[in-house]
Amino acid sequence: MDNNPLTEFKFFSEVKPDTLKAMARKGEIVEYDVADVIFRFDEPATHLYAVMEGEVDLSVVFKDKVLKTEIQYEEAIQANMVEEEKSIVVDSVRPGQVFGWASLVGAGRRTVTAHCAEASRVFALPAADLKAMFEADSALGYAIMKKLSDIISKRLQKRTEKLIETWVEAFDVDEI
Repeated sequence: MDNNPLTEFKFFSEVKPDTLKAMARKGEIVEYDVADVIFRFDEPATHLYAVMEGEVDLSVVFKDKVLKTEIQYEEAIQANMVEEEKSIVVDSVRPGQVFGWASLVGAGRRTVTAHCAEASRVFALPAADLKAMFEADSALGYAIMKKLSDIISKRLQKRTEKLIETWVEAFDVDEI
């Protein structure tokens, strides 16, 4: 019986069993409670994550200016613009799926905030170790990066659809 948690992930299906065992030895299982933040937008991206149990929401965080008023007594109303941080969930990651691709590509900074929609168990793989494995085995690197590019493409499409949907609601327009 293979007790390597990575064998449960389609993402790693093209990785040879010995290589997959070596990958698993580099990572660790981490448990989170509901609402825990795994990482925040723009933090250094150090790990790729694989959801074993639970659900992780990926959110775009933005600042919105809102008018805040304070009424102290009938004649004195104080109003000023304040910035509020808001977020939009652009994708949800479920068991068998991976997230945290920014650790392997680009500038190495998080592009979203990841927080647990429910208690979750995830397998955390250090990106530096994975990159070293890819350097040593270009076929492995290609196979993983090919799967990663599919995920990135789908996530960007979902993000675009969600943002358009939000803009349509916010600006009360029929189309953009």
